[in-house]
Amino acid sequence: MSRFSAPGRTLAGMALVLATGGCLGEPPIEERWTLLEIVEAPDLSAVVPGAASEVISKARITYREILTGSVIAEVRASSTIGAADVAFDQEEDRLAMARDVDYLLRNSTSIGFASRAVTGFDHLIQEMEFTFDAGMLPPSPLPDSTQVLPPTDSNLFFLVYFGDVDEVEIEGGMEIEVVTPTFSDEADILSVGMELLPPTP
Repeated sequence: MSRFSAPGRTLAGMALVLATGGCLGEPPIEERWTLLEIVEAPDLSAVVPGAASEVISKARITYREILTGSVIAEVRASSTIGAADVAFDQEEDRLAMARDVDYLLRNSTSIGFASRAVTGFDHLIQEMEFTFDAGMLPPSPLPDSTQVLPPTDSNLFFLVYFGDVDEVEIEGGMEIEVVTPTFSDEADILSVGMELLPPTP
């Protein structure tokens, strides 16, 4: 008995593989990486750096691996980064969005955040609500810090990302929360962001 397929059957098999090639590829990145989503966006059209304003939002995390840490919702301000510099309006490219969240975290000023400690495993989905004040600089863990509020006409962004939150005691005995983000080039986690409406003149 021959150990080789007949030529006709081989060609037919190759055609079948080519026809169904889309089914054999990797699933989209949203199904392979832990995914963060904004379920209810905050209404922050009146937020101005230097003036506290309540932020209410809801987020969702879908795990693709075992993770322990915190989900952080944060408002960031920048006078140099605008909507044209980030891909927050392109939902179809979540990796690009996560990279832009990384960029903002490294190059903007926090004016308010809240966090939720979480632990999850593959396929677990959790939703959580956040309520916090935005518009003011959080206390600095460094006594000699020279933190300065961004200009009142800064571009504002709302970010939801994964990281670690630690309590640090600063001068005077006050305890504050210090956030260490987990960037998308460090772990398979897709953070999410959106630009907020500029403040009304």
